[in-house]
Amino acid sequence: MQPIKLVILESPFAGQIIANVAYARRALKDCALRRESAQASHLLLTQVLNDGKPDERELGIALGLAWRKVADYSVFYTDRGWSNGMHAALDSAVAEGRPFKLRAIDGPVTLPNPKYLSTIVYESIECN
Repeated sequence: MQPIKLVILESPFAGQIIANVAYARRALKDCALRRESAQASHLLLTQVLNDGKPDERELGIALGLAWRKVADYSVFYTDRGWSNGMHAALDSAVAEGRPFKLRAIDGPVTLPNPKYLSTIVYESIECN
């Protein structure tokens, strides 16, 4: 049996919150079926912190990012596009040399803003 990986799940939250939360739950299940224990701070922390208050949003982001120290990699689910938070997380992963994967559940991976398109990004795309 494959070992369980610890991952950070990245997907959109703001905007169409109900649809984005439903999608993040699907992504969380996809991770589980891949034997990945995913930290989805945008699902968990938004239940107790107000994403509309800048200080609580900033705290939630910092708490989520603290998981980078123990995560095997980050996983970006892209069917619903790229949020500003996802771009910031990708930027951080690239700058710090942390591994990441790009995934989609319902079709092809949606690539991020062109400024992030390097060989590293292309090598991280997973096709189902």
